[in-house]
Amino acid sequence: MEHIYITALHMLHGGVEKVIASLANAFTRRGYQVTILCSYRLGDPVYRLDEGVEVVYLTDRHPNREEFHKALSSKNPTAILREAAYAVSTLAAKKKTMIQAIQRISSGIIISTRNEHSVLLSKYGSSGIIKIAQLHHDHMFNRKLIRDFRFHYSNIDRFVLLAPRLCREAEEFMAPYNHHTQCVTIENFFDPDTAGTGERTRQVVSVGRLHQEKGFDRLLEIWAKAQRSGWTLKIIGGGSEMDRLKEQAARLGISDSVIFTGMLPYRNVLDEMHRSQIYAMTSHTECFPLVLLEAMVNGLPVAAFDVRVGPEAIICDGKDGFLVSDNDLDEFAQKLSLLMADDGLCRKMGEDAAADVQRFSRDRIIGKWEEVFTSCREGLQMR
Repeated sequence: MEHIYITALHMLHGGVEKVIASLANAFTRRGYQVTILCSYRLGDPVYRLDEGVEVVYLTDRHPNREEFHKALSSKNPTAILREAAYAVSTLAAKKKTMIQAIQRISSGIIISTRNEHSVLLSKYGSSGIIKIAQLHHDHMFNRKLIRDFRFHYSNIDRFVLLAPRLCREAEEFMAPYNHHTQCVTIENFFDPDTAGTGERTRQVVSVGRLHQEKGFDRLLEIWAKAQRSGWTLKIIGGGSEMDRLKEQAARLGISDSVIFTGMLPYRNVLDEMHRSQIYAMTSHTECFPLVLLEAMVNGLPVAAFDVRVGPEAIICDGKDGFLVSDNDLDEFAQKLSLLMADDGLCRKMGEDAAADVQRFSRDRIIGKWEEVFTSCREGLQMR
């Protein structure tokens, strides 16, 4: 039985963490032995893991960013030094334990899910293992990332990216410097049990961390322009922007039609999608948002800003949803208003969304992974 190791920072809420859990379960069901190498144990895994998936926690420490900021605010030198020392030692332990875990593996497949892990995998991974790096976000032409792709991925066998544009760009970055790593596009997939339950209501839903990059402030401005009598906007997620967003909703006079649920269990999120009629995404940056797949599985037409990468690879504009010119709040409001005003159109686009999303089914995407494994094994035999 071939062993697959997947690196992780933690296994709490997050898009990357959801993908890691889904991949681990899918590989286990295909007969692989799967171990998640997890730096931090911040709580039990949020997303269900099959019984055969092993999680190995590499440290018993946790990030102390919040504690460090509190110490800075207190201006207490002793507290600042204490928290700073803990932060430095925690980061050192995180790196050291991942290096040690990689060095202990002499056969099988390692899939790294963060750039920092990919750099370590390239440097410390055994020549007898298959080394696969993933990037779960847009590189945004970040100089450090590009430098790592060129000079610190030289022993990575395959670099898996989520969108064709990212794959082409990574190939161009590497071409003059890294001649070993091959770039491939493998999209995220939705789990077969992604469908929620519940009767449809006149509700627009949006899910994500309440952080600036998710653009929920834009969504509130849009809702103020588009809101229709009897409709509700439900925003699911927690984060540092909660209070500010609630104040913005009050300032715009839309508090009565906007509900902030905070964090919800995953199954509850899927049920809320199934009870909704439209999904709205107003992020400033994405890569391949799994949440759009989940919304479409639940029969929702989706509206999203056409940011650099991500939504364009998922949405068939005008058929199963709308791609809106980035930051055009008026256009976005018009599309929402159109869907809210026309039940037939909304229903038809939702049906098309549920059909179109099947191209990202688990079996189809895992098939792409296994093609990569096969080609990498052939490469190992030729070394």
